[in-house]
Amino acid sequence: MKTDAEMMKDIVTRVGDVQARQMVLSAYNTELLSNRLGRLEQKTGAPHLSKGKANFMQMALVRVHEVVMLGE
Repeated sequence: MKTDAEMMKDIVTRVGDVQARQMVLSAYNTELLSNRLGRLEQKTGAPHLSKGKANFMQMALVRVHEVVMLGE
């Protein structure tokens, strides 16, 4: 698995600096939101939807990197 810096470099190479930052920020916000929703649903009886303590930035980078590298 690549490091965070290597993944970000790959993303920037493919889409440019500004777009890369926007994509990673959007993915990060999505990870946070999905975690919060999972925790709310966990309170109502759906514990499988909540993630434990995680590095949301790492998860966002992996998600964006996977999408950007699909054409390869």
